Amino acid sequence: MVVEEQELQSATATVERLEQFGRAVRHFRVERGLSQAAVARAAGVDRKTINRVENARFAPHLDHVFAIADALGVRPEELFAARIG
Repeated sequence: MVVEEQELQSATATVERLEQFGRAVRHFRVERGLSQAAVARAAGVDRKTINRVENARFAPHLDHVFAIADALGVRPEELFAARIG
């Protein structure tokens, strides 16, 4: 029972982190007046990837995190540290 509770807490924390990351990506994108397509082009990913990141439906690989940060003109850690929404 304790293991199941720990797994549930871990899964919940992961979802919360993905949601926070997605909110940060959306915040910086909108703040800069960029479309999802523009960020995607600059990051070298598909627009659907940006949409899925922003909606916490995709956990990007580290190389995508750096590419998205570069496309937004922020440091990667800003995408994790931002407390938005």
